[in-house]
Amino acid sequence: MEEKNKEENILSQTEIEEELRLAEIEKRPANFRSKILSSLILNERIIETPLDLETAIILGPISLEGAVIKGDLNLTYVITKGVLYFGSGTLEGNLKLENAKINGGVNLVGAKIGGSLFSNGLNINGFLSLAKILVKGNLDFRNLKIMDFYHGGLIVKGDLYLREANISGLVNLEKSFIEGSGDFLNAFIGGELNLKETAFGNFLILKGTKIRGETILEGTKYKELIK
Repeated sequence: MEEKNKEENILSQTEIEEELRLAEIEKRPANFRSKILSSLILNERIIETPLDLETAIILGPISLEGAVIKGDLNLTYVITKGVLYFGSGTLEGNLKLENAKINGGVNLVGAKIGGSLFSNGLNINGFLSLAKILVKGNLDFRNLKIMDFYHGGLIVKGDLYLREANISGLVNLEKSFIEGSGDFLNAFIGGELNLKETAFGNFLILKGTKIRGETILEGTKYKELIK
């Protein structure tokens, strides 16, 4: 009986689509706060309203490949059992990932973020890739934690990728822990890069990185710095 009740509490795809439709009509954020979803698959969609999933539980992946979201994407305190994929997507507002827990990795390769990325306290088992991302605002990654992910006998290294990323504002990784490497190869950062008291389990790659502001390496730990 308890299992049946749990299943009844999981939003169906029909219910997700209905909430999206009503939110657009009523010109408000689509509200999935504290809901349980089996997954969220909205690839190549144009979403005319912000998405609010604060404190939601996602039992599978969040896949927004190539989607356009006209507003914020709020994933604060979200727990997801699958990957977050927003490759080549466009977000007109802010991406909020504060204190979220994500298993499998986060892929934002080639995404365009019109606002800032707020990820203070984000916890990832897997990788975080922002390669070739375009962010008009800042990247707030304070207290970020990226760990290796073990799945089916395979290891997904806990790496942070910002290769060829274009960040108009600052990048703040203060007091973060990345079990793998931090790869900033050929990235552009319009403000400062703050790596104060940040620990990398492997390499820190700053080769070809263009940083207009200050680079703060006070108390930064790594196996090797590649410049």
